Amino acid sequence: MQYNKPIVMEQLDTTQSKTGDRYGSKKANRMKSMFAYQKMTSSIMNRADKMGVAVFQVNPAYTSISGKMKYMRKLGISIHQSAAFTIGRRGLGYKEKVPTALQTYIKNKKAHHWSQWHALHKLLDIRTHLFYKLFTGKQIHNHEMTDSETKIIAKLF
Repeated sequence: MQYNKPIVMEQLDTTQSKTGDRYGSKKANRMKSMFAYQKMTSSIMNRADKMGVAVFQVNPAYTSISGKMKYMRKLGISIHQSAAFTIGRRGLGYKEKVPTALQTYIKNKKAHHWSQWHALHKLLDIRTHLFYKLFTGKQIHNHEMTDSETKIIAKLF
């Protein structure tokens, strides 16, 4: 707080319709709803208000996907750190557009960038640890990949 920088956080919808499983067990639903998102958010906002620090809440849609595909390799960070980086950028007003290198895999280039991220996510459906290995230069052995992952990676390179 010594630099008086704003805080950017996800705006999570914690209503029962989003977090609860209507057909799941009552115990599981109770455990999900007991997590105090709202209390945590209000605590952060109250503390920041006392210290004179601004708090921005952003929609977390596609932050993990865009962070994984844009920043994980480039910055050498984990998927969680890259998602946090994307959330911070979104709080600054930046839009995470699909990189030019990945634009070739998108059919509708005029669609909203979230739709484009969704299409890429469906197309490049490989496990995160393989994605991380792939873009950090670590060797991936054939026995580590499924047949579909091998085909997807072959398309990329």
